[in-house]
Amino acid sequence: LPKEFILNVGTIEERKNLLNIVKSIKNTEIPLVVVGKKKEKYFKKVERFIIKDKLQNQVFFLENVSMEELAAIYKLTEIFVYPSFFEGFGIPVIESLFSGTAVITSNTSCLPEAGGKDSLYIDPRNSADLKSKIIFLWNNEAERKRRAEKGLEYVQRFTDEHIARELTNVYDEVLSVK
Repeated sequence: LPKEFILNVGTIEERKNLLNIVKSIKNTEIPLVVVGKKKEKYFKKVERFIIKDKLQNQVFFLENVSMEELAAIYKLTEIFVYPSFFEGFGIPVIESLFSGTAVITSNTSCLPEAGGKDSLYIDPRNSADLKSKIIFLWNNEAERKRRAEKGLEYVQRFTDEHIARELTNVYDEVLSVK
């Protein structure tokens, strides 16, 4: 792995929008590590762009990563980037926040709920917006750390204990209404 890098985790398929991340790091020296299974047709599209724009030494693909290795990679990255068009919940965003990593994700679907107010949000169709947010966080270590710390506080609402407590409160309210 590069000494410093941005990270994307997830199946390499159209809706996950990896191509926009690759476009956004063009003409920068920011390395990108991608962890995920390749869906062949979409991966080929991303690969063609990487080759055409000579980004082979800037984009690194990892497959078959164990959960332990993935946890370590989340902790090593500077920024987690997840410009998905839609998600059921956005587990990689939650995993990043639990790892103490600053997050840039889409302003669509459930991702703002998963990311909280201290993640940065982008229009997933806009690679220029994504590029500006990546460069902003990449060049501002104090801001990255602040957002990572606030994100770690926010994500505690997704612990088993917190969810159980909230569910118990709902049951108590329902049972007390007669």
